[in-house]
Amino acid sequence: MALKRETLVEEHAELGTVIGDLLRRAALRPLPIADLAQLRWRLSRLLLAHLAKEDRLLHPMLQRGADPVAAALSRRFEGEMGGLSDGLKAYMQDWDAPRIEAQPDAFETATRGLAAALADRIHREETQLYRHIPTAKVDAGVRQA
Repeated sequence: MALKRETLVEEHAELGTVIGDLLRRAALRPLPIADLAQLRWRLSRLLLAHLAKEDRLLHPMLQRGADPVAAALSRRFEGEMGGLSDGLKAYMQDWDAPRIEAQPDAFETATRGLAAALADRIHREETQLYRHIPTAKVDAGVRQA
C-alpha cells in the first residue's frame, strides 16, 4: 500500500473540521447532546484510523529508511502516540451523556483540552515528521489481504 503525505494532511484537515464542530457545539447552552455524541464518535473513528495508518505504514517506513534523523523522530512520535490515544479513550469514557448534561462547562473545558492536544500533534507532525516522507508514492511493504 502506498503512503502519500497529502493523504495524511487531508486526514488532519478532516480531523480539524470535526474537532472545530465539536468545540462549537460544546460551547452552546443547552448542549446539543445528540450532535455531540455523533461528533465525538466520528472524531474517535477518524483519529484511531489515522493513528493506525501512521503506526502500520508511516513509522515502519521512516524507521527502516536511510535517514537516521527521520528514524529517531519517528520513534519519538510513535512513543507519544499512546498518550494521544489514551487521552482520547479517557475523554470518550469519562464523558457520557448524563455527565455532559450535568457538567457542561467541565465538558467544554475537557473538549478544549483534547482539541489543543490534537492541534499540537497535527502541527508537529506536519512541520517536523511529514517532511521526511518522500514526495513520490512510497511502498511501505505492507499489503492488504
